[in-house]
Amino acid sequence: MTEATDPLRAWIEEHRDQMVEALRGVLRIPSVQEPASGPGAPFGGPVREALDYTLALCERLGFRTRDVEGYAGHAEFGEGAEMVAALGHLDVVPEGSGWTRPPYGAEIADGAIYARGAADDKGPTYAALFGAKALMESGLPLRRRVRVIFGLNEESGFACVRHYWGPAGEERPVLAFTPDAEFPLVYAEKGIVNLTLRHERAPAGDGLRVAELYGGLRPNMVPDRALARLTGSPQALYAATATLAGWWHRHVTVTPTEDAIEVRAVGRSAHGSLPHDGDNAVVRLARALERLSLPDDRPWIEWFVRTGDPAGSGLGIEGCDDVVGALTSNLGLARVDADAVTATYNVRYPVRWSGAEVLQRLAPTLTGSDWSLAASTDSPPLHAPLDEEPARTLLDVYRRLTGDTESLPQTMGGGTYARATPHAVAFGAAFPGGADGPPHEPDERLSIESYIRAAVIYAHALHELAR
Repeated sequence: MTEATDPLRAWIEEHRDQMVEALRGVLRIPSVQEPASGPGAPFGGPVREALDYTLALCERLGFRTRDVEGYAGHAEFGEGAEMVAALGHLDVVPEGSGWTRPPYGAEIADGAIYARGAADDKGPTYAALFGAKALMESGLPLRRRVRVIFGLNEESGFACVRHYWGPAGEERPVLAFTPDAEFPLVYAEKGIVNLTLRHERAPAGDGLRVAELYGGLRPNMVPDRALARLTGSPQALYAATATLAGWWHRHVTVTPTEDAIEVRAVGRSAHGSLPHDGDNAVVRLARALERLSLPDDRPWIEWFVRTGDPAGSGLGIEGCDDVVGALTSNLGLARVDADAVTATYNVRYPVRWSGAEVLQRLAPTLTGSDWSLAASTDSPPLHAPLDEEPARTLLDVYRRLTGDTESLPQTMGGGTYARATPHAVAFGAAFPGGADGPPHEPDERLSIESYIRAAVIYAHALHELAR
């Protein structure tokens, strides 16, 4: 099939404007998870709104649709006993700070759409959706049905797909991809453990004390803001203010209030799988607090500084393998109140390890300390053979359509829906050397050309998997 006779590319190019406006519409919905707001909205109203918008669009496009109890939804066409699928997600992480454009404005500038979710993962998901629509309109013969699945809790734990294939009993695809990573494709994903550690506090005395501290929005985001409120005598508060003013740092500010002082730290957000790319505001705040006379609080302050190491050495869990490289650790959430200090670490571990091994490595660090493991979750790693389906076909499609034979399949620390069902890999939508994204950071964006190119690739990929 030559470019001139490619009905899939032709349909997508003809409907470019429709595709852009449809994507801008869903990007204007701030679909960050909130508490459940009814039986059909287990992840809150805005996430529900994004699903409603998308399913209504799919119905207008001629797909058969299903709302799976507000946990997920899908659009399908075709006939056949078997089904292939693209799995994307409509939920997004909080916008954070530092944006130069409205995070839900879906503004177009310099050929790109700016919005939270543009690259992760509404844009790629809609590229797959319109790729499926192009295939539907082409009339090309298929022996399998084609389904696009819309998850709603990918950023916060995969409860959506667990329900979709668990209690809801939805059919699993025989082959699948998730448009939630990079081209050519990702064949290995690190395991992901979230560790929540707890330190009990002694009763408050009369001296200077951290009354409360907040840092981080999600475990899988590097915190870009952190705040501590300190209480004590007027003399102690004055001395603390003078100490921090003398130490001055442009990313740390001190604000006196009526009966306390507030110390704020500003960092830089990044994806939790890439903690080296960010600047952890919790760690920065702890380094500022180290300069004060806080004898009761010093142990946990020093703990934050030590265990904020992105390599995990402060927790005693550092290590690597020959597939995905080194473990990473992100101190993503920190909370301090009158009773306890809690810290949640988003740990991405090598594919040749298990979550149990991470806990075994952590145990000696906790032994003899004042910290305990309050909770943990584990998403096991993914390692898909490149000479098996669907990786073999997807790689061939990418190389045939782009002419790029130099870029190699990737591994990554991020976790996608590819680990949620057998015979699946992450496939795009970021192109090698592209400027789209960055996920979980300010000014997230997706170029319109990348969106269109990805849709063409996804149309051909679904055709090859389904025919």
